Amino acid sequence: MSSSTQLSIAKPLSLIGGILLLSGCVFHISPSVASVKQTQQLSLPSNNLEYLNVLSGAGSLEIKGSKTATSISVDATIYTADIEDEYELTLEQDGKQAKLVAQNKSRNGISFYSGQSPSINLVVTVPSNLNLDIDDGSGDILINAMQSNIDVKDGSGDLTISGAKNLTVDDGSGEVTLENIAGNLELTDGSGSIHINNVSGNATIDDGSGEMHVSNITGSLNVEDGSGDLVISHISGAVNVDDNSGDMIIEHIGSSVTIEDGSGDIRVNHAKGLTITESGSGDVSIDNISGSVKVAD
Repeated sequence: MSSSTQLSIAKPLSLIGGILLLSGCVFHISPSVASVKQTQQLSLPSNNLEYLNVLSGAGSLEIKGSKTATSISVDATIYTADIEDEYELTLEQDGKQAKLVAQNKSRNGISFYSGQSPSINLVVTVPSNLNLDIDDGSGDILINAMQSNIDVKDGSGDLTISGAKNLTVDDGSGEVTLENIAGNLELTDGSGSIHINNVSGNATIDDGSGEMHVSNITGSLNVEDGSGDLVISHISGAVNVDDNSGDMIIEHIGSSVTIEDGSGDIRVNHAKGLTITESGSGDVSIDNISGSVKVAD
């Protein structure tokens, strides 16, 4: 190898070494496995409490509402790579609110995991009328049998909620299933399929991508969708859809339907009025409209 070739190789290597030294990063090259399993239980009386705030990192979260519960109980399963790895798991009261924190504390540097990574899985039982405010990082969320207001901010993982009063969801990615909502629903979703059924109030959905099925809404429905097929049925109030791409089927609507569509087939069946302000590309099929029909050229 010539001296010029050696020099050209040495310069990039020296540069890389300098960057690593300047940044102060520590790289754990050998993959780790969070194979250390621990369990812990927490409990807090729920007298005079109105809210439970949950701040959780990686791991699954299950919340079960109970009409007879008089306390908040938490069953936690903690996975770490080492018995000495630190994590935070607390349940404390602050006035009329309780705060549950469940997070693994990061190691120094960058770690790689093969298989199970550090996480805290939670099973939480609460009074069904306790309002919930949830900020979750990653992992599946399951909420059942609640009769209260729920606000969820979720990074990634599947989200399933059955039972709530008013529900607000800001979801990053993962499948979303929402049903049996006694009040209004507001959903902002990045990606993943959406299934919504049985909402007693109004529903507003802002979706990035993924197929969507919405049925049995007592109030009105407003949808802004980026891409993915839509199936909307049995809506008592007015339906407004602003869709960029994907086929849509809208049927059995108790009021008027308004559509602005970029591309994809449109089928509307059984509605009390229809206005299509823009149909883009795709076939349009209209049947059983009892009111006026306006379709833009």
